[in-house]
Amino acid sequence: MGRLAALLLLLAPALACGHIPHDLWHLTWRHARAWGVDPYLVAAVVWVESGYCPQAVGWAGEVGLGQFMPGTWTRTTGAPPEWRAHPEWALWATAKHLRELYLATGDWRKALAAYNAGLGAVRSGRIPASTERYVERVLRVYRGFLRGGG
Repeated sequence: MGRLAALLLLLAPALACGHIPHDLWHLTWRHARAWGVDPYLVAAVVWVESGYCPQAVGWAGEVGLGQFMPGTWTRTTGAPPEWRAHPEWALWATAKHLRELYLATGDWRKALAAYNAGLGAVRSGRIPASTERYVERVLRVYRGFLRGGG
């Protein structure tokens, strides 16, 4: 697969939707606050992960707004993997998972890296360059949300 094709495959969810519907914005805030996470940070993660497209599917089998793999989904929620595409469950799980990763690492940058590469990679100090870029992208989107108010 060529680079352009791979890039389009990765960007397809964002190109397909590319906006945050009011109801999903409201749910993001509700679940982020319930888990004690900055709503703009949850929104930034969801934006980078899926472009707020509930039907998004990643190249490795990640599904939904938060792009959860089946195992991570089950550990985080206890719900069946097929629920990953349900927007409210996905936003709840994204906020919960971010909170758990922050509690495990004590640092939001590390929590974001763990969201992308896994807690094991962060704990071992073997964070891929792609994950470093992911963290920077989430933080750029986060700062944009802060400036623009969503």
